[in-house]
Amino acid sequence: MVDRYRQFRKICGKPPVSAGRIRRTRQLYPAEKPEELLRRVDGQKLSGLTAVFLTGSLLCLALLWSGEEQQKVSALERPDYGEKESTYELEVEREDGSRLPMEVTVPEMVLTREEAEERFEKAYEEVCMEMLGENESLLHVERDLTLPQKALNGLVSVEWTSRSREIFNDWGELQKRPGERPEEGETGSYELSLSCSGYSCQYELELRVYPPKQTAQEAFLETMELVFEKGGEERGQREIALPKNYEGEQLIWFLREEGGVGSWILWLPPVVCLLMAARGFSGEKESLKKREREMLMDYPELVSKFTVLLQAGLTARNVWERMVKEYEERKKSGKKPRYAYEEMSITNNQMKNGMYESQAYGEFGRRCSLHTYMKFGALLEQNLRQGTTGLTLRLKEEAELAFEERKNLARRLGEEAETKLMLPMFLMLFVVLTVIMAPAFLSF
Repeated sequence: MVDRYRQFRKICGKPPVSAGRIRRTRQLYPAEKPEELLRRVDGQKLSGLTAVFLTGSLLCLALLWSGEEQQKVSALERPDYGEKESTYELEVEREDGSRLPMEVTVPEMVLTREEAEERFEKAYEEVCMEMLGENESLLHVERDLTLPQKALNGLVSVEWTSRSREIFNDWGELQKRPGERPEEGETGSYELSLSCSGYSCQYELELRVYPPKQTAQEAFLETMELVFEKGGEERGQREIALPKNYEGEQLIWFLREEGGVGSWILWLPPVVCLLMAARGFSGEKESLKKREREMLMDYPELVSKFTVLLQAGLTARNVWERMVKEYEERKKSGKKPRYAYEEMSITNNQMKNGMYESQAYGEFGRRCSLHTYMKFGALLEQNLRQGTTGLTLRLKEEAELAFEERKNLARRLGEEAETKLMLPMFLMLFVVLTVIMAPAFLSF
């Protein structure tokens, strides 16, 4: 898949691997070939992410399949006096195995009346369009109306009064259920009052209401709602019995589980994969910071040693080869590789393969991508062009400056370490205060 993705990037006119990734990989792994290393690493990451995603998906499915059986119910408990109405999330199973969700609201045992008055504002030209909602026209109304409260950006006030309260109320709600409406339709009207700046006018809007087109499931749910409404009128009963049959078929009721794992557990595999990818990216950034810190710490020693050997009478290239040889011997003896000396080893191999010495020093500074090393490479490159005059003195000054920068770096690292220790110190202080203060409070 990695090769296919790279081939796709070629087709799109892009390099198989971005230059930024190659540069970062070359910095972190100087002795490796960036393209081959990235191909191997990307393959391992892709395999790991795929394994995590598939394993997580299988576990999620297993958890969902092995979930607890839903609780069967035959009655709904009504709230006590003074309590708020209860809402039950139900599922009804029919004989064909299909389940339909229903939300049933059971009022409290003592009914409370709420009266609400709304003022409806809209200009006549806008009202006729906005009040339709999901309906086709005023002469073919099947669903509740949307009565606007304002018109013309609030400049005109609107008041609605229903003249056919048995059909719809003042808020546009249809009073009859779809099964109770006649097929030929029935006519009703609204009185619309528009007022603005002390002026008012009245219009009469005539509407015709028809039963909506219902599917079999909608008709079933409507019948069940009628049953619950009839049961809800009997306030003295503690429970409302659920219907067991519907047109000859047996019904089984279940309580829908709230807050279960089914709603969110399927998101776990992709979230884990995203976290793994983010962790890899942050790990690469941390490795680059660690490389930069290590190279800055090694720079004073490197320049000082180079200066001493140069004063001993060796040429810059001989000094370079000697320092690389000593580093290779230390690495064979089990010493940890160092980024700066790995870059020097690459430069030494380039010079052995025929690259000009000045060009190799310049490439060394650019690969290190740090100002100090770029300056060091520029000094050596300048030495080849202008001669060795003054090189030793400039390197001495560079070594002294590097030691000062190393002191500042060590001081900054110490301050960062102190900052990181603040949280553990506060936790220890909290524990000590708890141990001291707890007996005092318990003694009261």
